[in-house]
Amino acid sequence: MRRRAVLTDVAVGLTSILAGCAGSADGRADEADSPATTDKTETPMTSDPTDEPDGNAGLVSGSLVPREECPKPGDATVQLEAESAAVRGCVVGRNGCTVPRLQDVTFDSETGVATVVVASFEERDENEACTEALVNLGYEAQVDTGGATLVGLKVVHDDVDGRRVVADVMR
Repeated sequence: MRRRAVLTDVAVGLTSILAGCAGSADGRADEADSPATTDKTETPMTSDPTDEPDGNAGLVSGSLVPREECPKPGDATVQLEAESAAVRGCVVGRNGCTVPRLQDVTFDSETGVATVVVASFEERDENEACTEALVNLGYEAQVDTGGATLVGLKVVHDDVDGRRVVADVMR
C-alpha cells in the first residue's frame, strides 16, 4: 500500500518536471506559451516637475517591449535624441520563466542624465516548472523626458550577472 503512494508521488513529480521542458528546439518557450513576447510593459516614472517653469518638463516616462532578437547577451545600444532615447539590449535570465522588465527610470534635471534599469524577473505560477537553463531576453525600451533636454543616458542591467552599467552615452 505504501509503495503505491510513493510511486504515485514520483509519477506526479516527474510529470511536473517534464512539463517545463516543452518549448522550441532552441530552448525558448513557444510563442503561444510565452505572453512576454506580445505584452508591452509600461512603467511611468516621474521626477520633481516643480523645478521646471511649465510644470510638464522634467516628467520622465519609460516603456519596455520584449523582443526575440538578442545578438549580444548582457549588452545594450542607445539612440539618444533631444528629449527621448531608444535602448535595445539583452539581459540574461536565470531560467525559462524569466522575462525582461523595466525596473526603474530616473531623470536628473540638473545634469540632464536619465538612468534606465532593466532587470530579468521570474514569472511563474505556483506549480509551474521552468527550464533550468540561462535564457537571453531581448528588449527595446523607450525613455521620454517630457520636454526636458536629455544630455545623457545610463543603462543598467540587473540579471544573473549582477547589477552593472552596460551603456553610458553622453552628447
